[in-house]
Amino acid sequence: MKPRIEGTDTSTTGRAARAPAETLLTPSSGARAPRQSRPASVARATDETTGGTTPLELASIDVGRGEAPEHLFRRLLGGYLAGAREFAIRERPTVSARTREVIRTFCRRTRQPEILSDEPGVILLRDLAFESPIPLDQRIARMGRMVADFHREAVESWSQLPFLEDGYWERRDDEIDREAWYVQRVAAIRLGSSERGSGSLGLWTTARSLERIADHAVVIGEAGRLLVDLPNGTGPATTLRQFHQQAMSHLEGVLAADDGGSANDLLDLGEALQASGRALADRLLPAVGGGTMPPATAAAVTRILESINRTIAYAQDIAQVALDRCTPEPAASRRRSTVAAAPST
Repeated sequence: MKPRIEGTDTSTTGRAARAPAETLLTPSSGARAPRQSRPASVARATDETTGGTTPLELASIDVGRGEAPEHLFRRLLGGYLAGAREFAIRERPTVSARTREVIRTFCRRTRQPEILSDEPGVILLRDLAFESPIPLDQRIARMGRMVADFHREAVESWSQLPFLEDGYWERRDDEIDREAWYVQRVAAIRLGSSERGSGSLGLWTTARSLERIADHAVVIGEAGRLLVDLPNGTGPATTLRQFHQQAMSHLEGVLAADDGGSANDLLDLGEALQASGRALADRLLPAVGGGTMPPATAAAVTRILESINRTIAYAQDIAQVALDRCTPEPAASRRRSTVAAAPST
């Protein structure tokens, strides 16, 4: 996930690097230097609709003078992932247009918290869609299919005409970020509950890993389209397609693993794929500078190969979650959480 605020392009993937937002948005000369922004503080509040009996989390955020939009977005997202139900965003003397743009982007890229009040100097948001009735494991399964489809679409685009509009891959990635952040948010809240915390860490890890895997689909889609148009790029592209297909088969197997034996086999397969990736790099890249592979082609190959390898590594994390889920609890733990059945007579 990369913070992408509408009106400012912070991504350098697949295009020339741009000046950082802090440089682009520096106050004009004569203005005071930006003060250090503070992290969002999360405090306990009460739900007035239940007579003050239901605790809510309130993320209180003071916007620093000249604070970069990306920094503010990250603080809002941090509060969201920590389980905040309400957000109070304060800026003196009044909330600026730039801050409002960040708030709109935050609402769009999450599950659309709504603005409760908009007063001079403070905007109050509240998450009204706190927890969906759809179980988190079903959301994880859907996310897994979305990510695999996204990756395959990225590779298939290499041989197609460049008809996709600017920002297409980032918008597709945003859809997966939204799902991942929601699962991470609910799982984090459940981790603090003795009744519902069991298994939530695995769900959080899986959602986080799928989010990262989707980020690499963006790199693969953009770098691969460049590779096929570069000198001597066709041959490496064919090899990378085959390696990527193996990585996708591994990922789909990991997401479907439902017993310890399968999870262990998939961990072994992942280690073998990682070794294949290292061997592939040794075979493809030594020719750089010798006339066989121009530097620009080598750079594209390196980026794609690195993203496939990172995809395999994150899939390994998911496989470990599947293995942990299938590992029996210690007897002492089972005695604490279950009631033994009475012996039959």
